[in-house]
Amino acid sequence: MTTTTTTHETISAGSTQPTTILEHLDSHYIYLGENTEGRHHHLEEQSATVYLTDHPPERFRPTNAAIYWFHIHGDLEHAESFSLQSVREWVTYIDHVCGWTTPPLLIDATFIQGGFN
Repeated sequence: MTTTTTTHETISAGSTQPTTILEHLDSHYIYLGENTEGRHHHLEEQSATVYLTDHPPERFRPTNAAIYWFHIHGDLEHAESFSLQSVREWVTYIDHVCGWTTPPLLIDATFIQGGFN
């Protein structure tokens, strides 16, 4: 007869804190919006990168700061870097592929007039 010893392990799922993808000044960040598949599109202007996450942005103002910052967290589903001129093409592409829950508000006047300088 064989003797078998059983051991039990407790496996922790780890921290439940979402991963921080980006923290940025309000002046260099644009929330493009949420598409119909629940993905949130974030534009970081300095690197001309669009991030797709499963969470909307959180706006906050650090202690003693003059302006707000945005905190982007969650699962990074996709990141795409391209010229800022191509952001319109990205918005159009997402609109064609799956649509937006609310059309993006691109309120920066230089963007509406043809791009960033």
